[in-house]
Amino acid sequence: MQKKVYNADIYVRISREDGDKEESDSISNQKILIQNFLKTKSDIKLHKIRVDDGFTGVNFNRPAFSEMLADVKAGKVNCIIVKDLSRFGRNYIENGKYITNIFPFLGVRFIAVNDSFDTGSTLQSSEMTIFHFKNILNDAYCNDISIKVRSQLDIKRKNGDFIGSYAPYGYLKAPDNKNMLIIDETVSDIIKDIFSWKLSGMSALRIAAKLNELGISTPMEHKKESGIKFGTGFRKNVCSEWKAKTVTRILENKVYIGTLEQGKTTTPNYKIKKRVNRNSEDWFVFENHHQPIIDIEVFNKVQEILKEDTRVSPNNNEIYLFSGIVKCGKCGSNLTRKSCISKNGKTYYYYYICLSNKNKTGCDNRMCFPVSKLEKIVLESLDSHIRNFIEAKKLADYVSDLSFKSSEIAKIETEKEKLITEIKTSEKHKFELYEDLKANLINEKEYKALKEIYNSQEEKLNNRLLEIEKRYNLLTSKKDLFSAYNDFYSKNGIKELSREIIISFIDKIIICDKSNVKIKFKYQAEYDLMLEKIKYAEVN
Repeated sequence: MQKKVYNADIYVRISREDGDKEESDSISNQKILIQNFLKTKSDIKLHKIRVDDGFTGVNFNRPAFSEMLADVKAGKVNCIIVKDLSRFGRNYIENGKYITNIFPFLGVRFIAVNDSFDTGSTLQSSEMTIFHFKNILNDAYCNDISIKVRSQLDIKRKNGDFIGSYAPYGYLKAPDNKNMLIIDETVSDIIKDIFSWKLSGMSALRIAAKLNELGISTPMEHKKESGIKFGTGFRKNVCSEWKAKTVTRILENKVYIGTLEQGKTTTPNYKIKKRVNRNSEDWFVFENHHQPIIDIEVFNKVQEILKEDTRVSPNNNEIYLFSGIVKCGKCGSNLTRKSCISKNGKTYYYYYICLSNKNKTGCDNRMCFPVSKLEKIVLESLDSHIRNFIEAKKLADYVSDLSFKSSEIAKIETEKEKLITEIKTSEKHKFELYEDLKANLINEKEYKALKEIYNSQEEKLNNRLLEIEKRYNLLTSKKDLFSAYNDFYSKNGIKELSREIIISFIDKIIICDKSNVKIKFKYQAEYDLMLEKIKYAEVN
């Protein structure tokens, strides 16, 4: 009878992630060992050598393995040879599925040389037991390595070491310390331009278009130009373009104000590689970690703009002046900017309306408020408001701040102690109430009614406590009380509105009807405190 000849693939694999550090596990040594083994096997003919260098054994999402499996299904290969079971994989369940189910079904012979395991021969029950035991050990070993690696990375994160594979766009890894970031001077000005353009009212889409027009290399292209080797899911040799999403990611990234945020995502365990988001309280955050590219004041302004930017002008891709800020005085929803052509058919008329009324969803605000009229009202009000601040500041400069603060802090501390005592008393009464219920001194209906009263009282007390704590923080802050007004002075005598000015100084604009517009300015708490300080000086 003619002896069967097998077409075999040699499969070799190594991964530092799995703790593969032995010299014997190197790609070359695996090949040599298996090739020497084949010299003694006249019934096995070599088809190809498959190599997965740098791929974990935890799963089988490996390029060379996938190619080999495709040839197996095509009938080109019917034998697979590995150095040992751990080179094939370190996943007990997946290893068993392939070796005991899939390969026998496809008529594939599997050989693990160093483990003396060959499905082409009759395997004893003891050999199968050893096979399963080794698979379990390989799986457990990988789990142990995973735990150690995770622990080591967390230690580095806790120490404030940057552990990313690549530095963020705008930064480089320091030559003498790869865990530290330094500014990449070749692109730092581009980062500054992106923030500046956003402050001027440009949308992320328009900024991306401008960068492309100027021929600025994208973060990915910049890595290529810098000679950095990296993996990507995008097609190779294709020049990438700036996208709005890329711009937004840069604008939202705190790394540009010197803050390092790591550990935002993780994997459930060593077998599941799909990343999941961590809760923000579990992140590793270090402020003042490295030299910033963007001032924190500029960054904070941009974050406010990003929160409010809801609509973009169709013609020039710039954000509308009042987008996300103009509210309906009846239902509280955002007003929508609309346009219609004038009677002469040549000019457009722009106005704000409440869509809740238009869509008949409950609001009865039927007004159409002209955009030009709103711009005039806001410009005059803002200019007047800033002038008032400047005058108030001049008066406040003559007032002794120390006595005012001492007096206010003493009042707050007294009220705070009183509120805390009242909250504790209310909690005690609620507990006693429950004891009365258990002792049948009151019925359940009475218990619920009285408990509701105490809960309502506690809510009011806690809200008041939050208010005075906010005021206390304002008074005791190391930051100069009037530093928030520096922008006001620099904008004294505003002649024209801009998106940056509106976002910087206005919280919201409420339109009730054509004759009733309310503007809520930012820094109101600081302004009120400044006026109180002046009044205090007048009385005393």
